Amino acid sequence: MEALTPDVKAAIDLGRSERIERVAVAVGCTLVLTDRRLILVRDGAAFRPKTGVQSWPVDRGLTLQFARGRKDTRRLLIVHDERSVSVFLPTAQRASMDAMIAEIRKRTYTEP
Repeated sequence: MEALTPDVKAAIDLGRSERIERVAVAVGCTLVLTDRRLILVRDGAAFRPKTGVQSWPVDRGLTLQFARGRKDTRRLLIVHDERSVSVFLPTAQRASMDAMIAEIRKRTYTEP
């Protein structure tokens, strides 16, 4: 797991006993997967009160789709309850992002 920068640590508000499980650095932001939700922290989050930090519960309503990006990037589309966000990932982060998405899909599609 990649280390969180001090700015990302300061921006996220973890719930009681919530644990960080995976981190992936994207272009202009960081994705943090906890045991409960997926959190997007944009660079400069402190200056973006509405969009700097966004989170989604890890449930069956969360959809993650890859699309081609530009040059050496891939686009990740995050959709939940008809709200969508795009994140661009450097190909160097492909392994950490694939692992994060596999974990999310495992959790959301495993029967209790």
